[in-house]
Amino acid sequence: MKTSVLKALALGCALALVTPLFVLGKDKGAGGGKHDGGMGAIDEALSKLQLTAQQKAKIEECKTKFRDCLSTYREEAKQAKRSNDPEKKKETAKSIAEKRREMMDGIRAVLTDGQKKTFDEAMPKRGARDKGGSKADSKAVGSATQ
Repeated sequence: MKTSVLKALALGCALALVTPLFVLGKDKGAGGGKHDGGMGAIDEALSKLQLTAQQKAKIEECKTKFRDCLSTYREEAKQAKRSNDPEKKKETAKSIAEKRREMMDGIRAVLTDGQKKTFDEAMPKRGARDKGGSKADSKAVGSATQ
Protein backbone atom coordinates (compact mmCIF):
# COMPACT_ATOMS: atom_id res chain seq x y z
CA MET A 1 0.00 0.00 0.00
CA LYS A 2 2.76 2.44 0.99
CA THR A 3 4.77 1.75 -2.17
CA SER A 4 1.70 2.41 -4.31
CA VAL A 5 1.19 5.77 -2.63
CA LEU A 6 4.88 6.63 -2.99
CA LYS A 7 4.85 5.65 -6.66
CA ALA A 8 1.77 7.77 -7.28
CA LEU A 9 3.35 10.70 -5.44
CA ALA A 10 6.61 10.39 -7.43
CA LEU A 11 4.69 10.22 -10.69
CA GLY A 12 2.63 13.26 -9.70
CA CYS A 13 5.79 15.23 -8.90
CA ALA A 14 7.38 14.27 -12.20
CA LEU A 15 4.26 15.27 -14.11
CA ALA A 16 4.14 18.58 -12.25
CA LEU A 17 7.69 19.30 -13.41
CA VAL A 18 7.27 18.27 -17.03
CA THR A 19 3.67 19.25 -17.84
CA PRO A 20 4.22 23.03 -17.98
CA LEU A 21 6.84 22.45 -20.64
CA PHE A 22 4.35 20.83 -22.95
CA VAL A 23 1.04 22.42 -22.11
CA LEU A 24 0.81 26.18 -21.82
CA GLY A 25 -2.89 26.41 -22.57
CA LYS A 26 -5.90 24.29 -23.34
CA ASP A 27 -6.07 24.89 -27.07
CA LYS A 28 -3.33 24.82 -29.70
CA GLY A 29 -3.53 28.56 -30.23
CA ALA A 30 -2.90 29.40 -26.60
CA GLY A 31 -0.23 26.91 -25.73
CA GLY A 32 0.49 24.53 -28.51
CA GLY A 33 -0.17 20.86 -28.69
CA LYS A 34 0.52 18.52 -25.82
CA HIS A 35 3.72 17.22 -27.36
CA ASP A 36 5.16 20.20 -29.19
CA GLY A 37 7.06 21.75 -26.30
CA GLY A 38 4.94 24.89 -26.47
CA MET A 39 5.88 25.56 -30.09
CA GLY A 40 2.31 26.53 -30.95
CA ALA A 41 2.47 29.45 -28.54
CA ILE A 42 5.87 30.49 -29.89
CA ASP A 43 4.66 30.30 -33.48
CA GLU A 44 1.59 32.34 -32.61
CA ALA A 45 3.71 35.02 -30.92
CA LEU A 46 6.13 35.09 -33.87
CA SER A 47 3.22 35.48 -36.30
CA LYS A 48 2.58 38.90 -34.77
CA LEU A 49 6.00 40.09 -35.96
CA GLN A 50 7.20 41.24 -39.34
CA LEU A 51 10.29 39.08 -39.65
CA THR A 52 12.92 39.27 -42.37
CA ALA A 53 13.83 36.14 -44.32
CA GLN A 54 17.13 36.02 -42.44
CA GLN A 55 15.37 36.23 -39.06
CA LYS A 56 12.94 33.49 -40.08
CA ALA A 57 15.80 31.20 -41.09
CA LYS A 58 17.69 31.71 -37.83
CA ILE A 59 14.55 31.23 -35.75
CA GLU A 60 13.74 28.03 -37.63
CA GLU A 61 17.25 26.75 -36.84
CA CYS A 62 16.65 27.38 -33.12
CA LYS A 63 13.30 25.62 -33.23
CA THR A 64 14.65 22.65 -35.19
CA LYS A 65 17.53 22.21 -32.74
CA PHE A 66 15.04 22.22 -29.84
CA ARG A 67 12.71 19.74 -31.54
CA ASP A 68 15.63 17.36 -32.14
CA CYS A 69 16.62 17.54 -28.47
CA LEU A 70 13.02 17.19 -27.36
CA SER A 71 12.57 13.87 -29.12
CA THR A 72 15.73 12.54 -27.41
CA TYR A 73 14.60 13.74 -23.99
CA ARG A 74 11.14 12.27 -24.49
CA GLU A 75 12.73 8.88 -25.00
CA GLU A 76 14.80 9.37 -21.85
CA ALA A 77 11.64 10.35 -19.96
CA LYS A 78 9.89 7.19 -21.14
CA GLN A 79 12.82 5.07 -19.98
CA ALA A 80 12.90 6.83 -16.60
CA LYS A 81 9.18 6.22 -16.23
CA ARG A 82 9.56 2.54 -17.09
CA SER A 83 12.39 2.14 -14.58
CA ASN A 84 10.52 4.27 -12.02
CA ASP A 85 13.57 6.49 -11.49
CA PRO A 86 12.40 9.81 -9.99
CA GLU A 87 15.91 11.34 -10.14
CA LYS A 88 16.19 10.57 -13.84
CA LYS A 89 12.72 12.05 -14.39
CA LYS A 90 13.77 15.27 -12.64
CA GLU A 91 17.04 15.40 -14.56
CA THR A 92 15.22 14.96 -17.87
CA ALA A 93 12.69 17.68 -17.01
CA LYS A 94 15.52 20.07 -16.12
CA SER A 95 17.31 19.24 -19.37
CA ILE A 96 14.18 19.96 -21.41
CA ALA A 97 13.67 23.25 -19.58
CA GLU A 98 17.28 24.27 -20.23
CA LYS A 99 17.03 23.45 -23.95
CA ARG A 100 13.79 25.43 -24.16
CA ARG A 101 15.51 28.39 -22.50
CA GLU A 102 18.35 28.10 -25.00
CA MET A 103 15.86 28.10 -27.88
CA MET A 104 14.02 31.13 -26.49
CA ASP A 105 17.32 32.98 -26.00
CA GLY A 106 18.28 32.12 -29.57
CA ILE A 107 14.97 33.39 -30.92
CA ARG A 108 15.15 36.59 -28.91
CA ALA A 109 18.75 37.17 -30.06
CA VAL A 110 17.65 37.66 -33.67
CA LEU A 111 14.78 40.03 -32.84
CA THR A 112 14.99 43.81 -32.71
CA ASP A 113 14.15 45.54 -29.42
CA GLY A 114 10.65 46.38 -30.67
CA GLN A 115 10.09 42.82 -31.86
CA LYS A 116 11.27 41.43 -28.51
CA LYS A 117 8.71 43.56 -26.70
CA THR A 118 5.88 42.43 -28.99
CA PHE A 119 7.05 38.81 -28.79
CA ASP A 120 7.24 38.85 -24.98
CA GLU A 121 3.80 40.42 -24.70
CA ALA A 122 2.31 37.83 -27.08
CA MET A 123 3.78 34.83 -25.25
CA PRO A 124 1.56 33.19 -22.60
CA LYS A 125 2.84 33.96 -19.14
CA ARG A 126 4.42 30.84 -17.67
CA GLY A 127 2.95 30.10 -14.28
CA ALA A 128 -0.15 32.28 -14.72
CA ARG A 129 -3.17 30.58 -13.21
CA ASP A 130 -5.82 32.14 -15.40
CA LYS A 131 -6.05 33.81 -18.78
CA GLY A 132 -6.97 37.15 -17.20
CA GLY A 133 -3.80 37.37 -15.09
CA SER A 134 -1.63 40.43 -15.58
CA LYS A 135 2.15 40.45 -15.81
CA ALA A 136 2.36 41.27 -12.12
CA ASP A 137 0.02 38.40 -11.28
CA SER A 138 2.01 35.87 -13.30
CA LYS A 139 5.30 37.05 -11.79
CA ALA A 140 3.85 36.73 -8.30
CA VAL A 141 2.60 33.23 -9.07
CA GLY A 142 5.93 32.25 -10.64
CA SER A 143 7.96 33.52 -7.72
CA ALA A 144 5.65 31.84 -5.23
CA THR A 145 6.16 28.47 -6.89
CA GLN A 146 9.91 28.71 -7.35
